[in-house]
Amino acid sequence: MVTTERQVSMLFRHPGYVSGFIQLRPEAEQDLAKLPKSRREEWEAAIEAAENDILHDTVELTREEHRGTYDPKWQSWKMPVELGIGISAVEDGVATVRLVQRRVAGFETIYQVVSYLSGASIRHQVTVGEVVATGERSRIHASLPQQRTTAAPGDAAYSFGAYVRLLGEVEASCHDLVAKYRTVNAEQHEASYRELRQLAAFLAEQTRLLEKKAAASPAKPKFRAVKDWFDLTPSEFEQAIADLCREGGCYRVETPGGAGDLGADVIAYTPEGRKVVIQCKQYRGKVSSPEMQKFAGTVFSVHQADIALMVTTGFVTGPAAAYASVIGIQIVDSNVLRRWADGIDQPPWK
Repeated sequence: MVTTERQVSMLFRHPGYVSGFIQLRPEAEQDLAKLPKSRREEWEAAIEAAENDILHDTVELTREEHRGTYDPKWQSWKMPVELGIGISAVEDGVATVRLVQRRVAGFETIYQVVSYLSGASIRHQVTVGEVVATGERSRIHASLPQQRTTAAPGDAAYSFGAYVRLLGEVEASCHDLVAKYRTVNAEQHEASYRELRQLAAFLAEQTRLLEKKAAASPAKPKFRAVKDWFDLTPSEFEQAIADLCREGGCYRVETPGGAGDLGADVIAYTPEGRKVVIQCKQYRGKVSSPEMQKFAGTVFSVHQADIALMVTTGFVTGPAAAYASVIGIQIVDSNVLRRWADGIDQPPWK
């Protein structure tokens, strides 16, 4: 399955995409071969439908976190070969491997899910290992260690990808919970009401504690360390804009630089996963239409930007500004840049 969507809302509202097809281990193929054709087709249809939310209604049997090795030459993560993910697919070098059990078309189905962030979306690689009738002896269960097999909430190491995935799991659980309370029978409303009051009180208390913690945190110092942009070399100016992006919460911030950057002086990703591509013009004068058009020629088609910024210490001519508005390039001129750097205004992508 392939998607071109890059909106961050997927990370919080979408359960993720199954990458390619659901694979079957030989043992699972043998299990299915024993079934009557009609039951096998029923199972195949049900597992295909399950691709839309492959981790929903599953019992997690085991969980492991795998980390890759970063290759600075290719600016990508090399993951353990046994995961079968590839060299450059993973955003943050972390993959979660789960062994889960789910009832599919009346059969207990055990499959492995390898989950990772790729292209600002959650991807799952799925391999079915066993399909048995409920109550039958499971080969996989018999091979599992008897000690605790699921990770406690504090066990997993922090990463941005893990943070995003956990937020997604929490929000998905909240949506599921609300949906279930909407569909309770009328005779259950009174009991459900008491449960909802307790839940609402708990959430309100957690919100209050987070707000209290935020209020107690010391104010972040203003970034503005550079009083005059023209005290910097062109490359230092690009680095200063990159630092502003980091200050605004961006990650994977790069300054490609050089003649081969095709107009991308700074590349960054917002906390929500949107790709920002910036061209920096350390000018005392104007940015003209031809310069804006040249940037427009690569920022979307080549760099696949979600947000395009033209940042200048000067100003943009009227025709250039009109063209930028039509094509979708945001302008950060000297006044906007000053207010951004001084912490008066939010970063342009907010």
